Amino acid sequence: MPDPDSFRPLQRALDPVVTDMEGGNTRQRSRPGDNVGTITQTVWMPMAEHDTFVAWVKNTLNNGTARFTADVWLGSSYVNKVCQFIKPGTQLTYTYLGPTEVAVTMTLRVYDV
Repeated sequence: MPDPDSFRPLQRALDPVVTDMEGGNTRQRSRPGDNVGTITQTVWMPMAEHDTFVAWVKNTLNNGTARFTADVWLGSSYVNKVCQFIKPGTQLTYTYLGPTEVAVTMTLRVYDV
């Protein structure tokens, strides 16, 4: 389970497409499929779970690029949603807290929020 203290505010939509116009105005448009949010969380794992997680990200999720389902905190409860790691090479980090525990911090793209 994710550490509830690690949650950062849920962004419930992607940033709009922004175009600066010659007259000085800025035009903003929502993106197609704008029901995608982002969330950052940390999951504490024993070393054995960490090893399984690393193999799952590498092999099953094609180095973290594929979508998967997971329970994510949406403010009042955990909800099962389709997710995808955002920049798995840089925003999926492992902090080794000793020989038996790892804190895995991830930023997820959450679909249909």
